[in-house]
Amino acid sequence: MRLYPQCPPINFCSQTNTDTLLFSIVAGAFPRRIGHPYQNRTPPKRKKPRTSFTRLQIAELEKRFHKQKYLASAERAALAKTLKMTDAQVKTWFQNRRTKWRRQTAEEREAERQAANRLMLSLQAEALGKVAYPTTVPNHAAGTTVPSLDRQQAATALAHPVGQWASPYGPPQPLAEPIC
Repeated sequence: MRLYPQCPPINFCSQTNTDTLLFSIVAGAFPRRIGHPYQNRTPPKRKKPRTSFTRLQIAELEKRFHKQKYLASAERAALAKTLKMTDAQVKTWFQNRRTKWRRQTAEEREAERQAANRLMLSLQAEALGKVAYPTTVPNHAAGTTVPSLDRQQAATALAHPVGQWASPYGPPQPLAEPIC
């Protein structure tokens, strides 16, 4: 079986046949590819317009989603039949809803983390404010004060928010007095 029936068999040894081959290529006897091979395919199907769901359908889908994030194929088919939707519509709706749910929970976790960091920073600043000024402590020796942090130590402590310390035990604590 020949691939190109419109072309005669060619003997590559003779000059005449070589000239014929060159002419055939130049004249377009062989099918030529122009551009990318995918450009020669049939155009893709038109995109289906966005599906509109009724409020009742959305309410039922949401209710089912809150009970169950994933549906088995039989459950999906039954729900689709009940809501007068196709199986593919229910499947796509659940996929999209799970994506939205994951994004929302990630945003909520991030907001909670930021709120916790702000709380820890404010508590840390409050604690540093109490320690930064000498406080009289009832002790055996009257008038003994708790050593205070100097401005440099307080600024350093506030510059490093909670959770950014290299040590798992938290920020380094200032020494009350030099060890000698």
